[in-house]
Amino acid sequence: MILASFAEARARFGEYDLWQGGTADELTLTRALELAFQHGATTAIAVRVSAKDNDEARTVLATRAERVLVAGAATPVKLVAKSPGTWGNDLEIRIEAATENAFVEDEDVQGLQLAVEKVIQSARNRIRIRPAGGGSDRPLAIVYDTAVVPNPGQVVVDLATGALTLAPGLPGADKVIASYMADSSKAVQVTIRLGEAKEVYPVVSGRDLIRDLAASAWVEGAVENNAHLDELLDLTPSFDRLTGGSNGAAGADYQTGLDLLENQDAHIIVAAGQDESFGDELSAHCAIASSDLVQRNRIGVIGCGPAATKDAFLARALGHPLASDRVLFVAPGIKTADRAASPPVDVALPGSFAAAAVAGLLASLPAHVSLTNKTLFVGGLEHELSRAELEQMVKARVLALEKRQGIRIVQGITSSTNTAFHQITTRRIVDFASFGVRSAANPFIGRLNNERVRGALRTAINGFLTEMVQDEMLVSYELGVSATRDQEIRGIVQVTMTLRPVFSIDYIRVVMFLQ
Repeated sequence: MILASFAEARARFGEYDLWQGGTADELTLTRALELAFQHGATTAIAVRVSAKDNDEARTVLATRAERVLVAGAATPVKLVAKSPGTWGNDLEIRIEAATENAFVEDEDVQGLQLAVEKVIQSARNRIRIRPAGGGSDRPLAIVYDTAVVPNPGQVVVDLATGALTLAPGLPGADKVIASYMADSSKAVQVTIRLGEAKEVYPVVSGRDLIRDLAASAWVEGAVENNAHLDELLDLTPSFDRLTGGSNGAAGADYQTGLDLLENQDAHIIVAAGQDESFGDELSAHCAIASSDLVQRNRIGVIGCGPAATKDAFLARALGHPLASDRVLFVAPGIKTADRAASPPVDVALPGSFAAAAVAGLLASLPAHVSLTNKTLFVGGLEHELSRAELEQMVKARVLALEKRQGIRIVQGITSSTNTAFHQITTRRIVDFASFGVRSAANPFIGRLNNERVRGALRTAINGFLTEMVQDEMLVSYELGVSATRDQEIRGIVQVTMTLRPVFSIDYIRVVMFLQ
């Protein structure tokens, strides 16, 4: 799901639960999104994951909260949270007498009788004929409370009874579709509440509610008993909660989430709440997503897991197994406000959440701007380190955090053992150059692969790389655009770049095959 703010994430996924030291399968996604947006992220593509059963179908164990609504002795409608999780258990519903008229939309009229007997004359009312053989609906002019026989382009509506009268011979095999305003005395008001936010729906039946809930951010309606779907729902004396939502957090299948994100247009990936034990999977995902086949140029950010003591933390962080120019390893953890507590209190979160804050900050910076000495907006660190310990962390390829006039990043580095891509800026600048080359090449796809066209392509790429030099992303570059006779026949162009990124003493040679 694409999100543009933490408020949107909270409305979609609900509040995160109380932090209990990471020992109670606490939810991670919403908390990680809060930290990412606080530090500059503007757009996030979020995937909620859960554990799966070991059955053949790999059934998802997370469940959605729900509540059945009553109409007389029947239960025609069930409300279901739009996504699994305990967040749905905080949804509440109340049904009261309506204080305003209800608008019924796209009713399939049966026997020329509207489902609601008391209709309000309104400019919004629409009645149309839908041809049985297909084609466009034919609108009818509405005439109210008259005994005149309508012509083929009219329909008479009896406001008191909801009865319709059409011209003789109509509708035949065609359908009559009506949208109309129903009197409040024939309606109820359904209020759905999540915290302080509310959604209000004046409806005339369970069927009408299901239609209206298509616009809800939180719930959807499901048919429980079709025979009673057109009946008015019973009133409830108070707000009632939805129940049965569960997270399936223990053993959540993060790999499935990575697979869903593989072809998304995202540059930075965070496995919310995951530590270095998930680093191999994240590294493999970034490598595949950055290949010539997928072309996403991806960077993953992951953090150190929790440790009870400082010594245990140092042993864990310094002994991490990560070694990828596309994965950042963040430590130590951070202290930040837990808004699930009332009043909010500061809690120590492991490096797996500090990774979300670093990812948000990285997303806010241009490719050539280093994370070194940048500030995180958090209350403190899980463990405060000495200068000697910080030096050890940097040598161990850890993106370390220190307390110095705020909480700062010691050095913006990847976990790579390859010194050429030790700096994050080098990796991002090369990725940006690759992205620019592909973008410059797009207008040339489908054109002849000859010297003249390759010369034009070289000019386009050269213009982009020149801008990178002017923007101080590159110190210098060399460019070659060529094709062998066999490559010409197969529609392949080879682009060879030798780049000198800022903050780097190395020259990076990049060979790309465009086809």
